[in-house]
Amino acid sequence: MGTRKYASVGLIMLALLSAAACSRQEGGAAAAVEVKSRPRLKAIIVPQPRSLLPHEGFYYVDGQLSDAIFNNLVYADHKGSLAPELAESWEVSADHRLYTFHLRRGVRFHDGRPFTAADVLFTLENLIKKTQGRFVETRFIEGHEDFLAGRSAHVSGIRVLDDHAVQVRLNGEFKFFLPFLAAEYTAILPAAFAGKSEDDFRWHPVGTGPFRLAASGNRAIGARQYLVFSLEKNKGYFAPTGNTEAIDFYASNTSIDKAELEHFDLVFVSDSEMLELSTQPGLTIINSSPTILNFLILNPGENDSLRQRKVRQLILYAIDREELVRQIFQNQALPAHSMLPFGLLGHNPYQRLEYSRAAAIRAELPPGKISFTLLTVAKDKRGQVGEFVRRELARFDVDLKVIIMNDQYDYFTRGIYETDGCIIMGGIPDYPAAFHFLSHLVEPNGYYNVRKFSRPGLQAKIAMLPSADTVREAHLLAEINSDLENEALYIPLYHYSNFIALRRHIKAITFKYGEVADLARLEVTE
Repeated sequence: MGTRKYASVGLIMLALLSAAACSRQEGGAAAAVEVKSRPRLKAIIVPQPRSLLPHEGFYYVDGQLSDAIFNNLVYADHKGSLAPELAESWEVSADHRLYTFHLRRGVRFHDGRPFTAADVLFTLENLIKKTQGRFVETRFIEGHEDFLAGRSAHVSGIRVLDDHAVQVRLNGEFKFFLPFLAAEYTAILPAAFAGKSEDDFRWHPVGTGPFRLAASGNRAIGARQYLVFSLEKNKGYFAPTGNTEAIDFYASNTSIDKAELEHFDLVFVSDSEMLELSTQPGLTIINSSPTILNFLILNPGENDSLRQRKVRQLILYAIDREELVRQIFQNQALPAHSMLPFGLLGHNPYQRLEYSRAAAIRAELPPGKISFTLLTVAKDKRGQVGEFVRRELARFDVDLKVIIMNDQYDYFTRGIYETDGCIIMGGIPDYPAAFHFLSHLVEPNGYYNVRKFSRPGLQAKIAMLPSADTVREAHLLAEINSDLENEALYIPLYHYSNFIALRRHIKAITFKYGEVADLARLEVTE
């Protein structure tokens, strides 16, 4: 819905991604190869960022830029595997509630100030204060309620042991806490924003990451104006890196002009641009892992028919997802039969919805047309997906009017929240902290619950998910999936990924979990 990764769709050249992508440790070995440094690369990305503060990220570009500037305590690769980053090691208590992090020594922020435990304390308390519980994982940190209510000046569950050690105590077992610390919105900030005001820091951030923001401003190529962010290599970075000295990110709110492609080394492309760009000489297109889930949100508020569970189930079972990805995406997407994110234990990628149930349900409903509207956006073939859904439902005497908005930013920031339409097409990436996504689907004021559905029973089951008993948790996830399928308020369609078009001189690029390119490992040849 209004979040950041709506950029593209596909699984093209996944073998190339696997060959180029490597683990963090493997990346260090690659970086040791003697390759002549390339002084500067140019990248183009759409749209312009809304903020460079990690927890305010809204679009893909926000996360891509902030990831190059900041680090996390924990690192997650493109498979979701965890590794140390600013936390060199950690221990977890026997009751799985106390986490002790030993911080990497010798790390400095871009302004030269040393990284210490005080920065971790500031980051987590600032995240709790600024987001007011929007990231549900922070609710598991002991003492967060007193801190938010002003009864305590600090979060009691976060304790600085010394400059290089910090403990976090949870109010209950929460097995997704480490993946949460690898998510981009938990990137470590300098205490007190390094002496800057929050407004100043938002656009002039100081991090510990592989690149520092050297400058930003407007720049023209031909008749087109771009907002350009110049990233320069952090010479004192604590880990091995690739051989790229600087990257200029050209951000625009309009589609990429293929006539200008000759100026760029990396092009973050959408699905609608991918097939055309794949024929351009000198470009190679790769994709991230497919973790973004696109789905329909049903709105019973407009049409009483959608208040009937059987009608909602008819829509769920009537759409052939395999045919959808064949026709619209040429098999460069994955059919989605479940609303459970990939990152949660117990997700079954082999589960299949029984399409045959659609005919049986239709036979139980009164004869005659059932009419709905579907609101979507033209970008990334979503308009074509809407038309495919219309044709699928027409087979069951459902008349669907597809309304397409051309302005994707208006659609994601305002349209889906204000529409009276019956059905909305949305999507959300499966972050390392997948629990965040699932929780916000069912909480009445959930970030992704744009229709404010109230399902307390389902919410209670999701709240029980963190469990040491993996068998019990697997059964609980199966129940949650069954409840989501039975209610049919959310209709899963397909998983997709992000594309990057590369010039041939880019030898290797890796992805972090959540589709973000790990620019620290970028390797270039002359």
